[in-house]
Amino acid sequence: MPASSPITARLQMLGERLRDACASRNWTSVARTDVELAQLLGTLDASRLSPGERGALQQLRRLHAQVRGECERELDRVRQTLDQMQQQRQGWSAYAESQDWGLEAQA
Repeated sequence: MPASSPITARLQMLGERLRDACASRNWTSVARTDVELAQLLGTLDASRLSPGERGALQQLRRLHAQVRGECERELDRVRQTLDQMQQQRQGWSAYAESQDWGLEAQA
């Protein structure tokens, strides 16, 4: 088996970091790793990649799509939570106002 190239090793390392960050739901680390990945990809010439490097890149693309999907699911979950909080806030505000009206009527 041929030795792994520096590019292959870097792609694999970024993939591992991306997978680990997503698994631990460390969205800041996901974002940092994504930036590093974008920077690396900006320097690569796809026409000069070896078959092993192309394979590592393809595997990373699949992983990136999975992580992106997980990020979208988390974003939806956070949106739902914020929507619920907004609805509850409106309810509490209405309740607080009704309590104020009761105090004014007693005065």
